[in-house]
Amino acid sequence: MKLNCSSKFHHILLYLLLFSVLTWVLIAGENKAIATKNRFREAISLYYRGDFDQSLNLFRELVKVDPHNENNRINLVRLLREAGELEEALEHLRYLLEHNPDPIYQSAYLKTSYLAGQSSIIPPTEQQKETAEDLLWKGLVCYDLKEYDQAQNLLENSLQLKRTSLANYFLGLIHLEKYNFEQAKTYLTRALNQEPNLIPARYELTRTFLELKDYKEAYRRLKQIAASAPWNTNIRLTLENLTAEHPFLLEEEETKKETSRTISIVPSAEPFDQTGIPEIKIGLAEKTRMIYIKTGAKYLLSTNSGKELNSGPAQTILKFVFSSRGNIEVYNEQDSLLLSSANPLVLSYQENTATTLLFNLEFGHGYYWAGSEDRCYRGKIYFLPMSGGLTIVNQLTVEEYLYSVVPSEMPSSWPASALQAQAVAARTYAFSHLGTYQNRGFDLLSSVSSQAYNGLKNETASVRKAVDATRGQILTFEGKPIAAFYSSNSGGYSTVPPSNWGVNQPYLQTKADKLLTLRSDLLSPEELSKWLIERPTAYCANATNAYRWQVIVPREEIENRLNMATQIGQITGLITLGREECGRVKQILVKGTKGDYLIKGDTIRSKLGGLRSNLFVVEPKLGKDRLPEFFIFTGGGFGHGVGMDQYGAAGMARDGFSCSQILGHYYPGSELTNIY
Repeated sequence: MKLNCSSKFHHILLYLLLFSVLTWVLIAGENKAIATKNRFREAISLYYRGDFDQSLNLFRELVKVDPHNENNRINLVRLLREAGELEEALEHLRYLLEHNPDPIYQSAYLKTSYLAGQSSIIPPTEQQKETAEDLLWKGLVCYDLKEYDQAQNLLENSLQLKRTSLANYFLGLIHLEKYNFEQAKTYLTRALNQEPNLIPARYELTRTFLELKDYKEAYRRLKQIAASAPWNTNIRLTLENLTAEHPFLLEEEETKKETSRTISIVPSAEPFDQTGIPEIKIGLAEKTRMIYIKTGAKYLLSTNSGKELNSGPAQTILKFVFSSRGNIEVYNEQDSLLLSSANPLVLSYQENTATTLLFNLEFGHGYYWAGSEDRCYRGKIYFLPMSGGLTIVNQLTVEEYLYSVVPSEMPSSWPASALQAQAVAARTYAFSHLGTYQNRGFDLLSSVSSQAYNGLKNETASVRKAVDATRGQILTFEGKPIAAFYSSNSGGYSTVPPSNWGVNQPYLQTKADKLLTLRSDLLSPEELSKWLIERPTAYCANATNAYRWQVIVPREEIENRLNMATQIGQITGLITLGREECGRVKQILVKGTKGDYLIKGDTIRSKLGGLRSNLFVVEPKLGKDRLPEFFIFTGGGFGHGVGMDQYGAAGMARDGFSCSQILGHYYPGSELTNIY
């Protein structure tokens, strides 16, 4: 049968119509996909810009428009967990599990139900092997339910797959509940070996020593906690009660100090050619009321102008006291007054190998490593009567200073090119920051606020060799010393200085670790969270605990720290407001029952419990009162992350990179310059 012309024409029209409709559908679908993708990117951009609520609401809209898009929904879940909207997060996770029982979603449900204080657990499928994370969160749920035997079994199995500080910490708590104090001590010690700033573990370990009646160790640890957390009145009260019940602790401590002063021999330093080397003044201590020192050679005690006031032989013990009148009083070993001065005093020697031993010098105030110890120093020692007490200053040449700074900042066992890079960076930092604390009587602090400087004890032959090999070398840009910042571990990405530092230079930029690729796009909230749990291969990944870490910080700990500056009541949440492209948090909004408080920049670390870095995600664990019981921080890196990554430098050195190549990677565009 033949078709007439009219029929053929109608078929052609029909085909064209169908083609047009299909094309329109495809184009519409493609446009919708593009629009959805753009909206997704916009939600991520808002998250990084600091518009958290807008980002959260946009993810909600994306899920409403396209309910089957799992990526949108799991990112929404991630933001809801941070916001403490845990019931809503669980609803979305139930939806995901109904449509796709993926182990990833099961793990997310486990963690979220724990954070929400709910007991529901999804058992693994026959095909699914439980991960360390699964076992951890199940164990924590059982702990909440006081099912300690089951929790213990789950957490022990988790540790067999992956060592985590949280599993060790909660196993310690379980054994405390069971009155197994020796086992509790073992697990809590392991937790702190992994994460020294796991604050609750420090408190509970002290409690364990008290239960074991090891009062000496309990006293030592309480003193350390008191130094690192001066705002904690409970610790101070516990310490006072302990010494009142056991006065022998104070007596033994004083006897030990007296014995140490008597038997200590002040060592001599390695000879050093000081010709043509500039000097620097380092602040060792401030507001000191009293300190004992011991001389390493025949000494001279004089005024700033050089007027001799007292002299004596090597190994002489002297006591410097800040009097009620604001004078410096100097006593001998027999506690006889030698002199009193309203002006600064200078302790010096003729031999440049002589050192001075300062007893019980406090360090690390406010940090978990806070304490006191005896330290020896090269050069001159200044005693300045200032408001509130004595300021103690060490004056020495820059190169002698570096002999101590380099091993105080970096293990002396690391490769030579890494030590050399550290020497150049530290020398550059010193010259670019000379006079920073001039109004306080010195150039730089001896703490990590400037550069760690622990005196003679850290000096080694390998370090002196590295410093000597780079003698007089600094990094310059446009003829000036650069701001050669550095930190322990970048977590994979070095970053630019925070805006409040006032430093915006091309040699300080976001830098991926040599083994990582610089990101072309911002990571989504869920991708960032996963990246901080994983351990991607990098030169800086050789840091066991600094590269990736996880800690819990009690709500009360943060409240105590913040209430020193503001009254916000009880904390209801921590919201990140802005991230750098590498993921570091710019600002944190602390939401409280009496008001909110904004924390900016590098102070975030100290105010939120002494965190290792600003590269983290945070989630609340709700208590029975629906307020956060504590916050879980999952992060990467150690320090501010600006400039040279010290662990990265070591990794590059082990791979054969030279000092100049390491410095060129971390400070691009800078030049090595000899200044003497």
